[in-house]
Amino acid sequence: MAMSISGEPILDGRYQLEKRLGQGGMGVVYKARHIFLKTAHAIKIILPDLVGNDPNLVTRFRQEALAAAAIRHQNIIAVTDFGVVRGTMPFLVMEFVQGKSLQDIMAEEGAMSPVRAFELMQPICAGIAAAHRQGIVHRDLKPLNVMICDELPVAEAVKILDFGLAKIKSGELLGSFIAAQTTGLMGSPFYMAPEQWSDEPPDARADVYSLGVMLFQMLCGEVPFKGSSIPSIMKKHLTSDVPSFASKGIEVPPQIEAVVRHALEKEAHHRTPSADEFAKELREAMSLASARLKRTADSAAIDPSKTIVGPAPAHETVPPTGTTTAFDPNAGTISAASLDEEAQKTLFAQRELAREAAAKKKLAAEDEQKRQTEEQKKQQEEAAREKERKQLEEIVAAQTKVRDHRRRQFDRKRCANFPASRRRADSKKEVSTPNRFGDRVGCAGRRWCWRLLHFERTQAFAGWPNEAARRFKGCSDQG
Repeated sequence: MAMSISGEPILDGRYQLEKRLGQGGMGVVYKARHIFLKTAHAIKIILPDLVGNDPNLVTRFRQEALAAAAIRHQNIIAVTDFGVVRGTMPFLVMEFVQGKSLQDIMAEEGAMSPVRAFELMQPICAGIAAAHRQGIVHRDLKPLNVMICDELPVAEAVKILDFGLAKIKSGELLGSFIAAQTTGLMGSPFYMAPEQWSDEPPDARADVYSLGVMLFQMLCGEVPFKGSSIPSIMKKHLTSDVPSFASKGIEVPPQIEAVVRHALEKEAHHRTPSADEFAKELREAMSLASARLKRTADSAAIDPSKTIVGPAPAHETVPPTGTTTAFDPNAGTISAASLDEEAQKTLFAQRELAREAAAKKKLAAEDEQKRQTEEQKKQQEEAAREKERKQLEEIVAAQTKVRDHRRRQFDRKRCANFPASRRRADSKKEVSTPNRFGDRVGCAGRRWCWRLLHFERTQAFAGWPNEAARRFKGCSDQG
């Protein structure tokens, strides 16, 4: 099975298998994509070992898949397609949802409060009741078959899985499946009603029993009947009384415990008759009581979410009852026409995938070309900015040079205007002359030096009349 699927990723010429999500006792679940519609799906492929040469396989499987697809409810995973590959490999196509299973949530939260359990149980009951109105019984309800979608209100987030495999699991659909496996036990023994352990055909009340077990587990943190082997679990379901919540260290209002016990009655005619009635009783109990739970019991020794396949008994296999079909030596064989048709569908799907790959490649090339164009444009803009910056620098340098030249000319002209008597040296003979402090200076330095000497001399002569007047006054005072 794994080799055939891995070697042939296109299923039925329409679905491309992308990755494996999980495997159970019935088959393998893949995440797939519709090649033409580009939509995501979850595909459950029944193991070929469970399917033999059944001439009515396609007809029976189609009837069951159509019945499951007829259930339209927000709390049930929709079955969108089905098929049988090469006459031996049935598969169901379902909507793909992202989220966690109820089993994972219970493992994280442990024993829940009555309000939390009621919040989750209401949409579960609504989905089961919708299926029962269509005449379909799930037969394998368990927390692992309930998904809680992300980022949705709880009333819409709850999704029930595996309705399309109800009769397959019970052994009423595939005749060869019965001969191969269902002479033993196949199911989830922790959640199976007592009548499912016998030859009696289960009805809607079997699902109600499973709902009661799930509610008990939500409130208590463990299933009511545990055991180390399948016979011990079966014996407890058939003969043992339902343990009280107090014996598990849990405080639950008696009204809610009464609802659980009513759903877990051994005799089907004493049990809650329908999922709608179960939800109604739970609502009434919640309106009458509230409680605070405290979990003290230990966890279960066996994983209650695991589907267990027991060994077949050693006695002779009993053929299935119901529709009788004469033995056909050609049953299960594949005709050349069907092979050609399947080959054509596969070829068409491969062409579509090739076209899609070419479109993706073309789109990637366009994106790369666009990126290169933008990068080239960016480089050109940077080069233009760099060129403009250099031009500005050259202009500034030229203007600075002209300004410095004009300043030097102005300084020389100013120096030439000083009287010759004030010059200490001929500027034509020396490039620079020493000032009064012994430093050598140029034209600008000489100019400032002459100005300093002129200032000092002016101040000296400016103070002379005062001094002469003082002396003259002193002389006159003495005289």
